[in-house]
Amino acid sequence: MATTTPRDPYRKASANAARAGSRSAGDVRVRRRVAHPRAPSPQSHTGPHALAAKPSATDGSAHDATRQAPALHRVLTLTDAVVAIAMTLLVLPLVDVAGQVGTGTIGAYVANHGNLFLSFAISFVVIYVFWAAHSVAFRRLEDTHTEAPALHLLNLGWLLLIAFLPFPTAVVGRELTTTSAPVYIGTMTVLSALTAGIITVTDRVIGPPRRTAWAWLTTAIFGLCALLSLVSADLGMLALLSVAVVRVVERRLLPRDPARRGDRPPAS
Repeated sequence: MATTTPRDPYRKASANAARAGSRSAGDVRVRRRVAHPRAPSPQSHTGPHALAAKPSATDGSAHDATRQAPALHRVLTLTDAVVAIAMTLLVLPLVDVAGQVGTGTIGAYVANHGNLFLSFAISFVVIYVFWAAHSVAFRRLEDTHTEAPALHLLNLGWLLLIAFLPFPTAVVGRELTTTSAPVYIGTMTVLSALTAGIITVTDRVIGPPRRTAWAWLTTAIFGLCALLSLVSADLGMLALLSVAVVRVVERRLLPRDPARRGDRPPAS
């Protein structure tokens, strides 16, 4: 007859406690995994939402271009307004003496006020040429979505000289002397230097210099004309024709800018 060995009650209680402890520890680990899920790695994103999670540098540059374009547009709008007002003010000295015109004395009137007509024509053409160069430079920046902070101060001085030019124009139109002519041509010399500075900055920011040398050559010719006017006012005014010659040669030799043809650079 087999005999049964009595079980130790203390050993049985210890085993039950160990099993209960392991189950509770497992439950704690499960709860921790549920409460703190592992963050997915950036490489695990796939599908159409993967590109949206990480913005590219191209998106940033496009955003900057969108923000900068209105600023350049406002500069061009202000420039057009200042130029239009300055070109209109040039005719005021002729309006002041318009009451002296008689029915049969138009020829004598033009001969007596020839300096007024000459200064009006020269200043009108000069403002238009400088405005065209300014517009081409800023259109290039606008088309390429580029900003050049150095242009802000140059443009301020440029607008100041454009607005000031009608005053020396009226002075030299009333009396052409070795005092009024240097002031008149000197104003255009500084205006030409500011225009050359704008072209230089634009060429350095955007691409190869195409018109920088020609712009500074034009400024040098204006300076020589100002120096000649110190000796002879008539000779200084006549020497301004050389600026027109340089302008014609420049247009013949240099290719036309895409901004002036209305073209746009290809989208990248």
